[in-house]
Amino acid sequence: MYKRILILVNDTAAPQPAVKEGVALAQVDGAAVVFFYLLARYVAPVADVPEMMVLSPAQFRREVSAKGERLLAAATVIADKAGVASSQAMAQADDDASQCIADAARTRRCGLIVAASERRNAVMRLLTGSVIPGLITRSTVPVLVCRSAGRPRRADDAAVAQKTTAKPRATRTA
Repeated sequence: MYKRILILVNDTAAPQPAVKEGVALAQVDGAAVVFFYLLARYVAPVADVPEMMVLSPAQFRREVSAKGERLLAAATVIADKAGVASSQAMAQADDDASQCIADAARTRRCGLIVAASERRNAVMRLLTGSVIPGLITRSTVPVLVCRSAGRPRRADDAAVAQKTTAKPRATRTA
């Protein structure tokens, strides 16, 4: 179904489900994956910060690039173990991170984008800057959003989780 899948990788706990799900889809479809890391933007300090804590733009770029290379290498190991062909890409968004990701998928002729989302409500996603809502509206290809593993949010979710993992009881017939 898909020939190439773009998988977003970042430094939160959330991308792991995206990497695993994207690689599994690629394995089933015989597709290749492109692991994509969006470089963080340098923000000049506005407050009065001691000089020893401020990184120069060049040093910040080196450190962010090195972190991206480590994360992309770890994702590539997962693809290699699954026998899935992979490549890596990094980019820095000028203004709109979601548009940068959508452009990367289009440029690399990917048929699907796989991203992960942490279990947060819509207000928290807006405050912390999630790119997923913008990505869904800007992308010309489907976007698969995987939830990060974690404890259920509500009591009814916990009850469902317990029921699905509980072992069936042996019953006696008379």
